[in-house]
Amino acid sequence: MKLLRLLLPAALLLSSCAKKPVQPQDFSSLTEEFVHSTLALSPVTATAAGYHVHRGVPLDEKLDDWSPAGVEARRAHWRSWLERLGRIDASKLGPAERADLGLMKNLCEAGLFELDTEQNWKNNPTFYVELIGNGLFTPYSLNYAPAEERWRHIIARLDAVPAFLETAKANLASSNAVWTQTAVEENEGAIGLIEKEFAPKVPPALAGRFREAASRATAAMRAFNGALGSLKDSGPDGWRLGPEKYARKFQLVFGGLATPEQLLQEAEQALADLRREMFKTASPLHGKYFPHHRDPVDLNLIVGEVLGKVAEKRPAREKYFDEAQKSLDEVREFVRNHSDKIVPLPPNDNLKIIETPPFMRGIYAVGGFNPAPPLQPELGAFYWLTPIPPDWPRERVESKLREYNHYGLRLLTIHEAIPGHWLQFEYAAQVQPAPRRVLRSLFGDGAYVEGWAVYATDLMVREGYLDRSPELELVHYKQLLRAIANTILDIRLHTKGMSEQEAMELMMKRTFQEKEEAEAKLRRARLSSCQLPTYFAGFQAWKRLRAAAEAKAQGNFQPGEFHRRALLEGALPMPVLAEVLGLEPGAASGGAPQAKP
Repeated sequence: MKLLRLLLPAALLLSSCAKKPVQPQDFSSLTEEFVHSTLALSPVTATAAGYHVHRGVPLDEKLDDWSPAGVEARRAHWRSWLERLGRIDASKLGPAERADLGLMKNLCEAGLFELDTEQNWKNNPTFYVELIGNGLFTPYSLNYAPAEERWRHIIARLDAVPAFLETAKANLASSNAVWTQTAVEENEGAIGLIEKEFAPKVPPALAGRFREAASRATAAMRAFNGALGSLKDSGPDGWRLGPEKYARKFQLVFGGLATPEQLLQEAEQALADLRREMFKTASPLHGKYFPHHRDPVDLNLIVGEVLGKVAEKRPAREKYFDEAQKSLDEVREFVRNHSDKIVPLPPNDNLKIIETPPFMRGIYAVGGFNPAPPLQPELGAFYWLTPIPPDWPRERVESKLREYNHYGLRLLTIHEAIPGHWLQFEYAAQVQPAPRRVLRSLFGDGAYVEGWAVYATDLMVREGYLDRSPELELVHYKQLLRAIANTILDIRLHTKGMSEQEAMELMMKRTFQEKEEAEAKLRRARLSSCQLPTYFAGFQAWKRLRAAAEAKAQGNFQPGEFHRRALLEGALPMPVLAEVLGLEPGAASGGAPQAKP
Protein backbone atom coordinates (compact mmCIF):
# COMPACT_ATOMS: atom_id res chain seq x y z
CA MET A 1 0.00 0.00 0.00
CA LYS A 2 1.30 3.45 -0.86
CA LEU A 3 1.68 6.00 1.90
CA LEU A 4 -0.54 9.05 1.75
CA ARG A 5 1.57 12.15 1.14
CA LEU A 6 1.69 14.84 3.81
CA LEU A 7 0.44 18.09 2.36
CA LEU A 8 2.67 20.39 4.41
CA PRO A 9 5.85 19.84 6.42
CA ALA A 10 4.95 19.59 10.09
CA ALA A 11 7.43 22.32 11.06
CA LEU A 12 5.82 24.79 8.66
CA LEU A 13 2.35 23.90 9.91
CA LEU A 14 3.25 24.31 13.55
CA SER A 15 5.18 27.51 13.09
CA SER A 16 2.21 29.12 11.41
CA CYS A 17 -0.68 27.78 13.49
CA ALA A 18 -0.31 30.30 16.29
CA LYS A 19 -0.36 33.24 13.85
CA LYS A 20 -3.35 32.49 11.67
CA PRO A 21 -6.25 30.03 11.46
CA VAL A 22 -5.25 26.49 10.59
CA GLN A 23 -6.88 25.47 7.34
CA PRO A 24 -8.78 22.14 7.35
CA GLN A 25 -6.45 20.75 4.68
CA ASP A 26 -3.38 21.61 6.79
CA PHE A 27 -4.91 20.11 9.92
CA SER A 28 -5.82 16.96 8.01
CA SER A 29 -2.18 16.45 7.04
CA LEU A 30 -1.16 16.87 10.69
CA THR A 31 -3.79 14.32 11.71
CA GLU A 32 -2.50 11.96 9.06
CA GLU A 33 1.05 12.24 10.37
CA PHE A 34 -0.16 11.63 13.92
CA VAL A 35 -2.20 8.57 12.94
CA HIS A 36 0.52 7.02 10.79
CA SER A 37 3.32 7.59 13.30
CA THR A 38 1.15 6.22 16.10
CA LEU A 39 0.24 3.12 14.08
CA ALA A 40 3.92 2.58 13.28
CA LEU A 41 4.52 2.09 17.03
CA SER A 42 2.17 -0.91 16.91
CA PRO A 43 2.52 -2.97 13.74
CA VAL A 44 -0.13 -5.39 15.06
CA THR A 45 -2.69 -2.58 15.27
CA ALA A 46 -1.49 -1.15 11.97
CA THR A 47 -2.29 -4.37 10.10
CA ALA A 48 -5.78 -4.42 11.60
CA ALA A 49 -6.23 -0.78 10.58
CA GLY A 50 -5.23 -1.42 6.97
CA TYR A 51 -1.91 0.48 7.26
CA HIS A 52 0.80 -1.79 5.92
CA VAL A 53 3.97 0.21 5.15
CA HIS A 54 5.47 3.13 7.08
CA ARG A 55 8.37 5.02 5.51
CA GLY A 56 9.32 1.96 3.49
CA VAL A 57 9.11 -0.44 6.46
CA PRO A 58 6.65 -3.36 5.98
CA LEU A 59 4.66 -3.35 9.22
CA ASP A 60 2.84 -6.64 8.52
CA GLU A 61 6.05 -8.58 9.14
CA LYS A 62 6.67 -7.17 12.62
CA LEU A 63 5.43 -7.49 16.17
CA ASP A 64 5.32 -4.48 18.50
CA ASP A 65 8.64 -3.44 20.04
CA TRP A 66 8.51 -3.43 23.84
CA SER A 67 12.25 -3.50 24.37
CA PRO A 68 13.72 -0.66 26.51
CA ALA A 69 14.37 1.26 23.29
CA GLY A 70 10.82 0.61 22.11
CA VAL A 71 9.36 1.80 25.41
CA GLU A 72 11.42 4.98 25.26
CA ALA A 73 10.36 5.54 21.65
CA ARG A 74 6.73 5.41 22.78
CA ARG A 75 7.36 7.81 25.62
CA ALA A 76 9.14 10.25 23.29
CA HIS A 77 6.33 9.92 20.74
CA TRP A 78 3.58 10.85 23.19
CA ARG A 79 5.55 13.68 24.80
CA SER A 80 6.59 15.16 21.47
CA TRP A 81 3.06 15.09 20.11
CA LEU A 82 1.63 16.61 23.29
CA GLU A 83 4.05 19.50 22.94
CA ARG A 84 3.30 19.95 19.25
CA LEU A 85 -0.45 19.75 19.64
CA GLY A 86 -0.33 22.10 22.62
CA ARG A 87 1.02 24.84 20.35
CA ILE A 88 -2.13 24.85 18.22
CA ASP A 89 -4.69 27.53 19.04
CA ALA A 90 -7.93 25.52 19.22
CA SER A 91 -10.01 28.69 18.91
CA LYS A 92 -8.78 29.04 15.32
CA LEU A 93 -10.06 25.59 14.34
CA GLY A 94 -13.48 24.56 13.14
CA PRO A 95 -15.65 22.22 15.29
CA ALA A 96 -14.51 19.05 13.49
CA GLU A 97 -10.83 19.97 13.81
CA ARG A 98 -11.23 20.90 17.47
CA ALA A 99 -12.80 17.50 18.09
CA ASP A 100 -9.88 15.74 16.42
CA LEU A 101 -7.35 17.85 18.32
CA GLY A 102 -8.98 16.83 21.59
CA LEU A 103 -8.89 13.15 20.62
CA MET A 104 -5.20 13.32 19.76
CA LYS A 105 -4.26 15.12 22.98
CA ASN A 106 -6.27 12.65 25.03
CA LEU A 107 -4.61 9.69 23.29
CA CYS A 108 -1.18 11.11 24.12
CA GLU A 109 -2.10 11.51 27.77
CA ALA A 110 -3.60 8.01 27.88
CA GLY A 111 -0.46 6.58 26.27
CA LEU A 112 1.74 8.19 28.92
CA PHE A 113 -0.62 7.02 31.67
CA GLU A 114 -0.29 3.43 30.46
CA LEU A 115 3.48 3.64 30.10
CA ASP A 116 4.28 5.33 33.38
CA THR A 117 1.35 4.72 35.75
CA GLU A 118 -0.82 1.71 34.91
CA GLN A 119 2.04 -0.24 33.30
CA ASN A 120 0.32 -3.34 31.99
CA TRP A 121 3.53 -3.98 30.05
CA LYS A 122 5.27 -4.56 33.38
CA ASN A 123 2.55 -6.42 35.26
CA ASN A 124 0.05 -8.14 32.97
CA PRO A 125 1.23 -11.12 30.86
CA THR A 126 -2.03 -11.16 28.87
CA PHE A 127 -0.75 -7.94 27.30
CA TYR A 128 1.92 -9.90 25.41
CA VAL A 129 -0.12 -13.03 24.75
CA GLU A 130 -2.92 -11.08 23.08
CA LEU A 131 -0.47 -9.07 20.97
CA ILE A 132 0.94 -12.31 19.57
CA GLY A 133 -2.51 -13.76 18.97
CA ASN A 134 -3.81 -10.66 17.19
CA GLY A 135 -0.57 -10.31 15.25
CA LEU A 136 -1.05 -13.80 13.79
CA PHE A 137 -4.83 -13.93 13.48
CA THR A 138 -5.30 -10.66 11.60
CA PRO A 139 -3.30 -11.62 8.49
CA TYR A 140 -4.96 -15.02 8.60
CA SER A 141 -8.52 -13.66 8.72
CA LEU A 142 -8.32 -10.43 6.68
CA ASN A 143 -7.82 -10.61 2.91
CA TYR A 144 -5.79 -7.43 2.65
CA ALA A 145 -3.28 -9.09 0.27
CA PRO A 146 -2.96 -12.36 -1.71
CA ALA A 147 -2.99 -15.42 0.54
CA GLU A 148 0.66 -16.38 -0.04
CA GLU A 149 1.82 -12.88 0.87
CA ARG A 150 -0.21 -12.95 4.09
CA TRP A 151 1.25 -16.35 4.99
CA ARG A 152 4.71 -14.81 4.60
CA HIS A 153 3.65 -12.13 7.06
CA ILE A 154 2.47 -14.80 9.51
CA ILE A 155 5.79 -16.66 9.17
CA ALA A 156 7.76 -13.45 9.71
CA ARG A 157 5.79 -12.74 12.88
CA LEU A 158 6.27 -16.33 14.06
CA ASP A 159 10.00 -15.79 13.59
CA ALA A 160 9.73 -12.73 15.84
CA VAL A 161 7.89 -14.51 18.67
CA PRO A 162 10.91 -15.94 20.60
CA ALA A 163 12.67 -12.57 20.90
CA PHE A 164 9.35 -10.85 21.65
CA LEU A 165 8.71 -13.22 24.57
CA GLU A 166 12.25 -12.80 25.89
CA THR A 167 11.51 -9.08 26.04
CA ALA A 168 8.22 -9.83 27.78
CA LYS A 169 9.96 -11.94 30.43
CA ALA A 170 12.51 -9.18 31.00
CA ASN A 171 9.78 -6.55 31.35
CA LEU A 172 7.34 -8.41 33.59
CA ALA A 173 8.05 -7.58 37.21
CA SER A 174 4.98 -9.21 38.75
CA SER A 175 1.49 -10.52 38.09
CA ASN A 176 -1.46 -11.96 39.99
CA ALA A 177 -3.29 -15.25 39.85
CA VAL A 178 -6.13 -13.98 37.64
CA TRP A 179 -3.89 -12.39 35.01
CA THR A 180 -1.40 -15.25 35.04
CA GLN A 181 -4.03 -17.97 34.63
CA THR A 182 -5.76 -16.06 31.85
CA ALA A 183 -2.45 -15.55 30.05
CA VAL A 184 -1.69 -19.28 30.23
CA GLU A 185 -5.12 -20.20 28.87
CA GLU A 186 -5.03 -17.64 26.08
CA ASN A 187 -1.48 -18.64 25.17
CA GLU A 188 -2.56 -22.26 24.89
CA GLY A 189 -5.36 -21.06 22.60
CA ALA A 190 -2.83 -19.27 20.39
CA ILE A 191 -0.62 -22.38 20.27
CA GLY A 192 -3.65 -24.38 19.17
CA LEU A 193 -4.34 -21.79 16.48
CA ILE A 194 -0.82 -22.22 15.09
CA GLU A 195 -0.64 -26.00 15.30
CA LYS A 196 -4.21 -27.03 14.50
CA GLU A 197 -5.78 -24.20 12.50
CA PHE A 198 -2.82 -22.79 10.58
CA ALA A 199 -0.67 -25.84 9.86
CA PRO A 200 -3.06 -27.69 7.49
CA LYS A 201 -3.75 -24.53 5.47
CA VAL A 202 -0.25 -23.23 4.72
CA PRO A 203 0.53 -23.08 0.96
CA PRO A 204 2.82 -26.04 0.03
CA ALA A 205 5.57 -23.71 -1.17
CA LEU A 206 5.80 -22.16 2.32
CA ALA A 207 5.16 -25.29 4.41
CA GLY A 208 8.80 -25.89 5.31
CA ARG A 209 9.43 -22.31 6.42
CA PHE A 210 6.18 -22.33 8.37
CA ARG A 211 7.05 -25.55 10.24
CA GLU A 212 10.44 -24.18 11.29
CA ALA A 213 9.05 -20.82 12.42
CA ALA A 214 6.05 -22.40 14.13
CA SER A 215 8.24 -24.90 15.98
CA ARG A 216 10.44 -22.15 17.42
CA ALA A 217 7.49 -19.91 18.22
CA THR A 218 5.38 -22.53 20.00
CA ALA A 219 8.42 -23.74 21.98
CA ALA A 220 8.97 -20.16 23.16
CA MET A 221 5.28 -19.78 23.98
CA ARG A 222 5.27 -22.95 26.08
CA ALA A 223 8.44 -21.81 27.83
CA PHE A 224 6.75 -18.47 28.51
CA ASN A 225 3.83 -20.23 30.17
CA GLY A 226 6.30 -22.11 32.34
CA ALA A 227 8.13 -18.91 33.27
CA LEU A 228 4.92 -17.19 34.39
CA GLY A 229 4.86 -19.40 37.47
CA SER A 230 8.04 -17.77 38.78
CA LEU A 231 6.75 -14.19 38.50
CA LYS A 232 6.46 -12.23 41.72
CA ASP A 233 2.88 -12.54 42.98
CA SER A 234 1.32 -9.10 43.45
CA GLY A 235 -1.23 -10.65 45.79
CA PRO A 236 -4.95 -11.46 45.63
CA ASP A 237 -5.77 -7.77 45.12
CA GLY A 238 -2.98 -7.10 42.63
CA TRP A 239 -5.49 -6.60 39.82
CA ARG A 240 -7.23 -3.67 41.56
CA LEU A 241 -6.23 -0.31 40.07
CA GLY A 242 -6.89 1.68 43.23
CA PRO A 243 -8.82 4.98 43.73
CA GLU A 244 -6.16 7.46 42.59
CA LYS A 245 -5.09 5.67 39.40
CA TYR A 246 -8.70 4.77 38.64
CA ALA A 247 -9.86 8.39 38.92
CA ARG A 248 -7.17 9.55 36.49
CA LYS A 249 -7.88 6.76 33.99
CA PHE A 250 -11.63 7.36 34.31
CA GLN A 251 -11.13 11.01 33.41
CA LEU A 252 -9.12 10.03 30.32
CA VAL A 253 -11.72 7.47 29.23
CA PHE A 254 -14.87 9.53 29.88
CA GLY A 255 -13.61 13.03 29.12
CA GLY A 256 -15.60 14.83 31.78
CA LEU A 257 -18.88 12.99 31.14
CA ALA A 258 -19.01 12.15 34.87
CA THR A 259 -16.78 11.34 37.84
CA PRO A 260 -16.63 7.78 39.22
CA GLU A 261 -18.69 8.82 42.25
CA GLN A 262 -21.34 10.53 40.12
CA LEU A 263 -21.67 7.58 37.77
CA LEU A 264 -21.78 5.09 40.65
CA GLN A 265 -24.57 7.02 42.34
CA GLU A 266 -26.52 7.24 39.08
CA ALA A 267 -26.03 3.51 38.41
CA GLU A 268 -27.18 2.42 41.86
CA GLN A 269 -30.33 4.52 41.54
CA ALA A 270 -30.95 3.18 38.03
CA LEU A 271 -30.57 -0.37 39.36
CA ALA A 272 -33.36 0.14 41.88
CA ASP A 273 -35.60 1.87 39.32
CA LEU A 274 -35.15 -0.77 36.65
CA ARG A 275 -35.81 -3.64 39.06
CA ARG A 276 -39.21 -2.06 39.75
CA GLU A 277 -39.90 -1.84 36.00
CA MET A 278 -38.99 -5.50 35.64
CA PHE A 279 -41.50 -6.41 38.33
CA LYS A 280 -44.24 -4.56 36.46
CA THR A 281 -43.40 -6.41 33.24
CA ALA A 282 -42.97 -9.81 34.93
CA SER A 283 -46.15 -9.81 37.03
CA PRO A 284 -48.64 -10.44 34.15
CA LEU A 285 -46.29 -13.05 32.69
CA HIS A 286 -46.11 -14.76 36.06
CA GLY A 287 -49.88 -15.07 36.06
CA LYS A 288 -49.73 -16.52 32.55
CA TYR A 289 -46.99 -19.07 33.24
CA PHE A 290 -47.95 -19.94 36.82
CA PRO A 291 -51.76 -19.51 37.00
CA HIS A 292 -52.07 -21.63 40.14
CA HIS A 293 -49.01 -20.23 41.84
CA ARG A 294 -49.98 -17.72 44.51
CA ASP A 295 -46.95 -16.09 46.12
CA PRO A 296 -46.38 -13.06 48.28
CA VAL A 297 -45.20 -9.96 46.46
CA ASP A 298 -41.53 -10.87 46.17
CA LEU A 299 -39.73 -9.07 43.35
CA ASN A 300 -36.80 -11.47 43.13
CA LEU A 301 -39.08 -14.51 43.21
CA ILE A 302 -41.58 -13.25 40.62
CA VAL A 303 -38.98 -11.91 38.19
CA GLY A 304 -36.66 -14.86 38.71
CA GLU A 305 -39.36 -17.45 38.05
CA VAL A 306 -40.52 -15.72 34.88
CA LEU A 307 -36.94 -15.36 33.59
CA GLY A 308 -36.43 -19.05 34.30
CA LYS A 309 -39.53 -19.92 32.29
CA VAL A 310 -38.51 -17.63 29.42
CA ALA A 311 -35.04 -19.21 29.36
CA GLU A 312 -36.57 -22.59 28.56
CA LYS A 313 -36.91 -21.35 24.99
CA ARG A 314 -33.29 -21.69 23.96
CA PRO A 315 -31.22 -23.22 21.16
CA ALA A 316 -29.70 -26.66 21.46
CA ARG A 317 -25.96 -26.63 21.99
CA GLU A 318 -25.24 -27.79 18.44
CA LYS A 319 -27.58 -25.12 16.99
CA TYR A 320 -26.08 -22.14 18.86
CA PHE A 321 -24.28 -20.67 15.83
CA ASP A 322 -27.17 -21.42 13.47
CA GLU A 323 -29.53 -19.56 15.78
CA ALA A 324 -27.17 -16.56 15.87
CA GLN A 325 -27.10 -16.46 12.05
CA LYS A 326 -30.90 -16.65 11.97
CA SER A 327 -31.14 -13.78 14.44
CA LEU A 328 -28.75 -11.71 12.30
CA ASP A 329 -31.01 -12.12 9.27
CA GLU A 330 -34.05 -11.18 11.37
CA VAL A 331 -32.62 -7.98 12.82
CA ARG A 332 -31.25 -6.85 9.46
CA GLU A 333 -34.72 -7.13 7.94
CA PHE A 334 -36.37 -5.33 10.87
CA VAL A 335 -33.96 -2.38 10.64
CA ARG A 336 -34.48 -2.20 6.88
CA ASN A 337 -38.25 -1.92 7.41
CA HIS A 338 -37.97 0.64 10.23
CA SER A 339 -35.13 2.83 9.01
CA ASP A 340 -37.09 6.05 9.60
CA LYS A 341 -37.24 5.29 13.34
CA ILE A 342 -33.88 3.54 13.68
CA VAL A 343 -31.33 4.30 10.94
CA PRO A 344 -30.84 3.38 7.27
CA LEU A 345 -28.66 0.32 6.73
CA PRO A 346 -25.19 1.07 5.30
CA PRO A 347 -24.45 -0.12 1.74
CA ASN A 348 -21.77 -2.72 2.60
CA ASP A 349 -22.60 -6.29 3.56
CA ASN A 350 -19.22 -7.44 4.86
CA LEU A 351 -20.31 -8.96 8.17
CA LYS A 352 -19.51 -12.55 9.11
CA ILE A 353 -20.14 -14.56 12.27
CA ILE A 354 -17.03 -16.45 13.36
CA GLU A 355 -15.81 -18.11 16.53
CA THR A 356 -14.04 -15.77 18.94
CA PRO A 357 -10.29 -16.32 18.45
CA PRO A 358 -9.00 -18.66 21.19
CA PHE A 359 -6.43 -16.13 22.46
CA MET A 360 -9.20 -13.57 23.16
CA ARG A 361 -11.68 -15.76 25.02
CA GLY A 362 -10.42 -14.73 28.44
CA ILE A 363 -11.97 -11.29 28.09
CA TYR A 364 -14.57 -12.13 25.39
CA ALA A 365 -16.22 -15.06 27.11
CA VAL A 366 -19.51 -14.51 25.24
CA GLY A 367 -18.70 -12.64 22.07
CA GLY A 368 -17.53 -9.38 20.57
CA PHE A 369 -17.10 -7.40 17.41
CA ASN A 370 -14.05 -6.80 15.23
CA PRO A 371 -14.62 -4.02 12.66
CA ALA A 372 -13.27 -3.82 9.13
CA PRO A 373 -9.98 -1.88 8.85
CA PRO A 374 -10.77 1.85 8.63
CA LEU A 375 -8.22 2.24 5.82
CA GLN A 376 -9.68 -0.79 3.99
CA PRO A 377 -13.36 -0.74 4.95
CA GLU A 378 -14.23 -3.06 2.07
CA LEU A 379 -12.62 -5.95 3.96
CA GLY A 380 -14.41 -8.21 6.42
CA ALA A 381 -16.01 -7.29 9.72
CA PHE A 382 -16.51 -10.06 12.27
CA TYR A 383 -19.18 -10.73 14.86
CA TRP A 384 -17.33 -12.98 17.29
CA LEU A 385 -19.38 -15.64 19.06
CA THR A 386 -17.54 -17.65 21.68
CA PRO A 387 -18.29 -21.37 21.26
CA ILE A 388 -19.23 -23.66 24.12
CA PRO A 389 -16.14 -25.80 24.87
CA PRO A 390 -16.70 -29.51 24.19
CA ASP A 391 -15.35 -30.51 27.60
CA TRP A 392 -17.75 -28.37 29.62
CA PRO A 393 -20.02 -30.32 32.00
CA ARG A 394 -23.73 -30.22 31.32
CA GLU A 395 -24.37 -27.76 34.16
CA ARG A 396 -22.08 -25.11 32.64
CA VAL A 397 -23.53 -25.63 29.16
CA GLU A 398 -27.09 -25.24 30.41
CA SER A 399 -26.15 -22.13 32.40
CA LYS A 400 -24.80 -20.43 29.30
CA LEU A 401 -27.72 -21.44 27.11
CA ARG A 402 -30.21 -20.21 29.71
CA GLU A 403 -28.44 -16.83 29.67
CA TYR A 404 -28.26 -16.70 25.86
CA ASN A 405 -31.68 -18.14 25.19
CA HIS A 406 -33.94 -17.36 22.23
CA TYR A 407 -34.26 -13.74 23.36
CA GLY A 408 -30.84 -13.22 24.90
CA LEU A 409 -29.01 -14.40 21.78
CA ARG A 410 -31.02 -11.99 19.63
CA LEU A 411 -30.24 -9.10 21.94
CA LEU A 412 -26.56 -10.05 21.78
CA THR A 413 -26.74 -10.01 17.97
CA ILE A 414 -28.39 -6.59 18.00
CA HIS A 415 -25.68 -5.23 20.33
CA GLU A 416 -22.68 -6.67 18.49
CA ALA A 417 -23.97 -6.40 14.93
CA ILE A 418 -27.16 -4.69 13.73
CA PRO A 419 -27.91 -1.94 14.56
CA GLY A 420 -25.14 -2.05 17.17
CA HIS A 421 -21.40 -2.17 16.67
CA TRP A 422 -21.26 -3.34 13.05
CA LEU A 423 -23.66 -0.68 11.83
CA GLN A 424 -21.95 2.03 13.89
CA PHE A 425 -18.50 1.18 12.52
CA GLU A 426 -19.83 0.98 8.96
CA TYR A 427 -21.10 4.54 9.30
CA ALA A 428 -17.75 5.52 10.83
CA ALA A 429 -16.09 4.11 7.69
CA GLN A 430 -17.75 6.93 5.73
CA VAL A 431 -16.07 9.70 7.74
CA GLN A 432 -13.90 11.97 5.59
CA PRO A 433 -11.08 12.78 5.22
CA ALA A 434 -9.29 9.46 5.72
CA PRO A 435 -7.02 10.59 8.61
CA ARG A 436 -10.09 11.70 10.57
CA ARG A 437 -11.80 8.39 9.80
CA VAL A 438 -8.85 6.38 11.13
CA LEU A 439 -8.42 8.59 14.19
CA ARG A 440 -12.07 8.35 15.22
CA SER A 441 -12.40 4.64 14.37
CA LEU A 442 -9.27 3.39 16.13
CA PHE A 443 -8.88 5.90 18.93
CA GLY A 444 -12.45 7.09 19.43
CA ASP A 445 -14.60 7.36 22.51
CA GLY A 446 -15.58 4.14 24.30
CA ALA A 447 -18.79 5.54 25.82
CA TYR A 448 -19.97 6.55 22.34
CA VAL A 449 -19.26 3.06 20.95
CA GLU A 450 -20.64 0.90 23.76
CA GLY A 451 -23.36 3.38 24.61
CA TRP A 452 -24.64 3.27 21.04
CA ALA A 453 -24.86 -0.54 21.13
CA VAL A 454 -26.93 -0.46 24.35
CA TYR A 455 -29.05 2.45 23.11
CA ALA A 456 -29.61 0.72 19.74
CA THR A 457 -30.77 -2.44 21.51
CA ASP A 458 -33.21 -0.43 23.60
CA LEU A 459 -34.38 1.29 20.42
CA MET A 460 -35.13 -2.03 18.70
CA VAL A 461 -37.25 -3.20 21.63
CA ARG A 462 -39.11 0.14 21.79
CA GLU A 463 -39.84 0.03 18.06
CA GLY A 464 -41.48 -3.39 18.33
CA TYR A 465 -38.91 -6.02 17.38
CA LEU A 466 -40.40 -9.52 17.87
CA ASP A 467 -43.92 -8.06 17.87
CA ARG A 468 -43.46 -6.22 21.17
CA SER A 469 -42.94 -9.46 23.03
CA PRO A 470 -43.10 -8.89 26.82
CA GLU A 471 -40.69 -11.81 27.22
CA LEU A 472 -38.17 -9.95 25.04
CA GLU A 473 -38.75 -6.77 27.01
CA LEU A 474 -38.08 -8.58 30.28
CA VAL A 475 -34.86 -10.16 28.99
CA HIS A 476 -33.85 -6.75 27.61
CA TYR A 477 -34.38 -5.23 31.04
CA LYS A 478 -32.20 -7.97 32.45
CA GLN A 479 -29.43 -7.04 30.01
CA LEU A 480 -29.82 -3.37 30.88
CA LEU A 481 -29.43 -4.38 34.51
CA ARG A 482 -26.20 -6.08 33.50
CA ALA A 483 -24.92 -2.86 31.92
CA ILE A 484 -25.75 -1.02 35.13
CA ALA A 485 -24.10 -3.75 37.22
CA ASN A 486 -21.00 -3.49 35.01
CA THR A 487 -20.59 0.09 36.21
CA ILE A 488 -21.10 -0.74 39.87
CA LEU A 489 -18.74 -3.71 39.64
CA ASP A 490 -15.92 -1.82 37.96
CA ILE A 491 -15.97 1.19 40.26
CA ARG A 492 -16.47 -0.76 43.48
CA LEU A 493 -13.99 -3.53 42.63
CA HIS A 494 -11.20 -1.17 41.67
CA THR A 495 -11.74 1.64 44.20
CA LYS A 496 -13.79 0.38 47.14
CA GLY A 497 -12.52 -3.13 47.87
CA MET A 498 -15.67 -4.96 46.73
CA SER A 499 -15.30 -8.65 47.54
CA GLU A 500 -15.91 -11.59 45.22
CA GLN A 501 -18.92 -12.59 47.31
CA GLU A 502 -20.41 -9.09 47.04
CA ALA A 503 -19.81 -9.03 43.29
CA MET A 504 -21.44 -12.41 42.74
CA GLU A 505 -24.40 -11.44 44.91
CA LEU A 506 -24.91 -8.24 42.88
CA MET A 507 -24.88 -10.16 39.62
CA MET A 508 -26.78 -13.31 40.54
CA LYS A 509 -29.29 -12.04 43.10
CA ARG A 510 -29.91 -8.42 42.17
CA THR A 511 -29.45 -8.58 38.39
CA PHE A 512 -30.57 -12.20 37.72
CA GLN A 513 -27.43 -13.37 35.91
CA GLU A 514 -26.60 -17.03 35.49
CA LYS A 515 -23.59 -18.30 37.43
CA GLU A 516 -21.60 -18.89 34.23
CA GLU A 517 -22.21 -15.33 33.07
CA ALA A 518 -21.43 -13.83 36.48
CA GLU A 519 -18.14 -15.70 36.87
CA ALA A 520 -17.04 -14.68 33.37
CA LYS A 521 -17.92 -11.03 34.08
CA LEU A 522 -16.04 -11.05 37.38
CA ARG A 523 -12.98 -12.34 35.57
CA ARG A 524 -13.35 -9.66 32.93
CA ALA A 525 -13.62 -6.96 35.61
CA ARG A 526 -10.34 -8.18 37.08
CA LEU A 527 -8.67 -8.13 33.65
CA SER A 528 -9.67 -4.56 32.73
CA SER A 529 -10.66 -1.24 34.26
CA CYS A 530 -12.80 1.73 33.16
CA GLN A 531 -14.22 -0.22 30.20
CA LEU A 532 -17.23 -1.86 31.81
CA PRO A 533 -18.81 1.49 32.81
CA THR A 534 -18.82 2.69 29.19
CA TYR A 535 -22.05 0.74 28.50
CA PHE A 536 -24.21 2.49 31.07
CA ALA A 537 -22.51 5.91 30.86
CA GLY A 538 -22.77 5.88 27.07
CA PHE A 539 -26.38 4.70 27.10
CA GLN A 540 -27.38 7.55 29.41
CA ALA A 541 -25.45 10.03 27.24
CA TRP A 542 -27.14 8.88 24.01
CA LYS A 543 -30.57 9.22 25.65
CA ARG A 544 -29.75 12.72 26.85
CA LEU A 545 -28.41 13.69 23.45
CA ARG A 546 -31.61 12.50 21.77
CA ALA A 547 -33.79 14.35 24.28
CA ALA A 548 -31.87 17.57 23.58
CA ALA A 549 -32.22 17.06 19.81
CA GLU A 550 -35.97 16.40 20.18
CA ALA A 551 -36.42 19.55 22.22
CA LYS A 552 -34.53 21.61 19.65
CA ALA A 553 -36.56 20.14 16.77
CA GLN A 554 -39.82 21.45 18.31
CA GLY A 555 -42.08 18.70 16.98
CA ASN A 556 -40.14 18.01 13.77
CA PHE A 557 -37.76 15.42 15.18
CA GLN A 558 -36.84 12.59 12.81
CA PRO A 559 -35.17 9.76 14.77
CA GLY A 560 -33.60 7.93 11.83
CA GLU A 561 -32.04 11.12 10.50
CA PHE A 562 -30.76 12.11 13.97
CA HIS A 563 -29.07 8.72 14.37
CA ARG A 564 -27.62 8.89 10.87
CA ARG A 565 -26.07 12.32 11.46
CA ALA A 566 -24.64 11.29 14.85
CA LEU A 567 -23.17 8.06 13.46
CA LEU A 568 -21.58 9.84 10.50
CA GLU A 569 -19.40 11.84 12.91
CA GLY A 570 -17.61 8.75 14.21
CA ALA A 571 -16.81 7.96 17.84
CA LEU A 572 -16.42 11.40 19.39
CA PRO A 573 -16.67 12.03 23.13
CA MET A 574 -20.34 12.58 23.80
CA PRO A 575 -20.08 16.24 24.97
CA VAL A 576 -18.03 16.97 21.82
CA LEU A 577 -20.59 15.18 19.64
CA ALA A 578 -23.30 17.39 21.13
CA GLU A 579 -21.35 20.49 20.10
CA VAL A 580 -20.66 19.17 16.58
CA LEU A 581 -24.39 18.44 16.17
CA GLY A 582 -25.24 22.01 17.15
CA LEU A 583 -26.43 21.15 20.68
CA GLU A 584 -25.14 22.43 24.00
CA PRO A 585 -21.97 20.53 25.08
CA GLY A 586 -23.64 19.69 28.40
CA ALA A 587 -26.55 18.01 26.61
CA ALA A 588 -24.94 14.57 26.96
CA SER A 589 -23.66 14.93 30.51
CA GLY A 590 -25.24 14.02 33.83
CA GLY A 591 -28.11 16.23 34.89
CA ALA A 592 -29.31 16.98 31.37
CA PRO A 593 -32.82 15.84 30.37
CA GLN A 594 -32.97 12.37 28.87
CA ALA A 595 -35.41 10.14 27.05
CA LYS A 596 -37.16 7.40 29.01
CA PRO A 597 -35.41 3.99 29.15
